[in-house]
Amino acid sequence: MVFLFYCAMKTPGPGTKPVIASYGRSPVHQNTKTKKEEEEMSYHVFKRFLFVLATAVFFLPEILILAQTQEKKPKEEQIVPKYEFPPIVVTATRTPKSVRDLSATVSVVTKEDIEASNATSCTDILNTLPGLFVQKTGDFGRADVDIRGLGERGRKVMVLVDGRPVKMGLFGCTITHSLPLDNVERIEVVRGPLSVLYGSDALGGVINIITRKPTKPLQMDYSFSYGNYSTYQHRLRAGGTKGVFSFYVTADKRKSNGHLPNSAYDGKDFTTRIGYQIGDNLEMVLTGKYFDGYKDEPLRATDPDTMISNTWNDYKRGAIDLSITGKLGNWNNLLKVYRNFGEHKFSDGWHSKDFTNGVVCHSSGKLFASNELIAGIEFRQQGGEKLNSSPGKWDKAEYAFFFHDEQILLRKLILTFGARYNQDEVAGGEFCPQIGLVFHPNKKTSLRGAINKGFRSPQINELYIFPPSNEDLKPEVVWSYELGFDHQIVEGINFDLVGYVMKGENLIQKEKNSSPPPMFRFENTGKFEFKGIETGLKARFGKWLSAQIYYTYLDPGEKTRGRPGDKLDLALRYAWKKLAFSFSAQYVADYFAADNRKEPIPDYFICNTKLNYKLV
Repeated sequence: MVFLFYCAMKTPGPGTKPVIASYGRSPVHQNTKTKKEEEEMSYHVFKRFLFVLATAVFFLPEILILAQTQEKKPKEEQIVPKYEFPPIVVTATRTPKSVRDLSATVSVVTKEDIEASNATSCTDILNTLPGLFVQKTGDFGRADVDIRGLGERGRKVMVLVDGRPVKMGLFGCTITHSLPLDNVERIEVVRGPLSVLYGSDALGGVINIITRKPTKPLQMDYSFSYGNYSTYQHRLRAGGTKGVFSFYVTADKRKSNGHLPNSAYDGKDFTTRIGYQIGDNLEMVLTGKYFDGYKDEPLRATDPDTMISNTWNDYKRGAIDLSITGKLGNWNNLLKVYRNFGEHKFSDGWHSKDFTNGVVCHSSGKLFASNELIAGIEFRQQGGEKLNSSPGKWDKAEYAFFFHDEQILLRKLILTFGARYNQDEVAGGEFCPQIGLVFHPNKKTSLRGAINKGFRSPQINELYIFPPSNEDLKPEVVWSYELGFDHQIVEGINFDLVGYVMKGENLIQKEKNSSPPPMFRFENTGKFEFKGIETGLKARFGKWLSAQIYYTYLDPGEKTRGRPGDKLDLALRYAWKKLAFSFSAQYVADYFAADNRKEPIPDYFICNTKLNYKLV
């Protein structure tokens, strides 16, 4: 039995109507600056200095105290962190790897992070990570995730559940509120393009939600929560193992009137996982999911001119996949077959059904002692039908071959390189290379660099459905260049810093049609250049106290709409016997509802606390 205390404080945030006023700045591509603009620029530089200063003030005393304490103690009595740095992840290379050995920049949300937070969905917990920003209109319903400024309702970020893409078949978007935390073990996030391994849509990065496996012969838990605005949640989870069989099932019901006008939510979610171990080297896992959710959509701060406050949407989403993993000699093999399906109804009359079918097959192993190779093939078919006015059916397919190789050089260098060839039956072929290098000057320090190409094949709605559609569209392309530094200051305290530049071209956007009708047409004309810095400290002080602080800086050029320039995240966690306390805070600044730094949204601050005491 658990006693829970929860408190949250918010200043005007993303759900608040923006101040629609001139900010006094000309578009950023102009070179001339007025005195007022120079003063405002100095102000923002000063704010960023304060962010860095706050980080130092927060952590420096604890670091010095811990370092002095560790030096005075015999080695066998020194504090050993509860968890080790760095964690092992599978998403960045499709094989288990230490984060320290990766040229990619990776964040991990652990089971302990999830339990200590107040998050109710995957997007809630993702918003605390560096480089990620989530736009949402409440604790329930739609949430749009950006990684390094790229997202577009999930169209430019690859979202996976146990390696299975979760995309709407007609639009290529991700229905994020169909992803509660009921069965989530951990979440791995790769920041930056990774199309070499995951293909189309992995422009901004990859989010891989890894689900739970049963750990006991029989386990079950039920929770109920109730709060303001007639908000409640029921959650039931059960699982177990019996010889070679295992199962894990969840059921979730959430409902709320919402804290904003026209923001009610009513959703149900069910998941199941069945495992069967065939001998020592072969396992089959069958998973299934069904989601049914209705959401009233309020006016969003970043869409003041394009949305009205009485819209609603009704989503039904489902998925099933079969994975077979096995070892043959020194090679690890995977075969995954999956299907996503859904039905959508919107207040504007839209009604559709869609599907995504796919097959992934890959094998990994060592060619020789200091080398590791993974190679595979992938097939994906997307399609659906429009059921309201002017009905129609569409589908398209993609085929791909990929490989990724890792070579250790002189014991301290790790060279990675890979490539993918993707053939879209409409947009044609796309070659996608990647190269990275990791250098370990000592056991506590890592330097990394990478060049990656990402791409996104045009979706069915852009090719066929609406009047601006264009069957001659080519894939969107992003090139990313990044350098990173990771250092263990003392045992249990890690510092990370990464800087990057991303350049996009061939972006699909509406342009005036030279031979109407229609008046507008989708064309490959868009370009952008984003620059950014992500830094943070993650620490454990003794056995009971842990903390983390992250700062994200993004310069999106003139494309400022919905992309904050500054984000600061702080989290503290204390656990002692049956008592647990957590605190988190977020500050967002330099935020606009339009491009070219127009229609500024006020800076906002969010604070959450949670007190937990286990009675039984």
